[in-house]
Amino acid sequence: MTLEQLIDAYVDAYNRNDVPGMLAVLHDDIRFENVSNAGGTMTLTGKQAFAEQATQVAPLFSARRQEIVTQIITDDRAAIELTYSAVVAQDLPNGWRANQKIELRGVSIFECNDGKISRISDYS
Repeated sequence: MTLEQLIDAYVDAYNRNDVPGMLAVLHDDIRFENVSNAGGTMTLTGKQAFAEQATQVAPLFSARRQEIVTQIITDDRAAIELTYSAVVAQDLPNGWRANQKIELRGVSIFECNDGKISRISDYS
């Protein structure tokens, strides 16, 4: 698969809340980083850590969707501008309330190694 196909498969699985589908395109040594404009940063290393986080987060939203707006892709790196929308499933400690609609814009950086996504850095 090309990096573009890997990213499309990842985003499609994400939108379906399909954690195994997301994992299928990730390198065993995936490095995931989420940097929030609100000041929080989370970093995970390894497919197992990613799987645990994705499994914990998925039920917090009754619906969620990423849409690619713009993408710049080379052989093994990509910068993707995304819109993100979600509906919160339950009250959360950060102040989001059940049924609240969330809309964000962000950028994700992807890298590929050995035919799998080896890095995802999300900035929102």
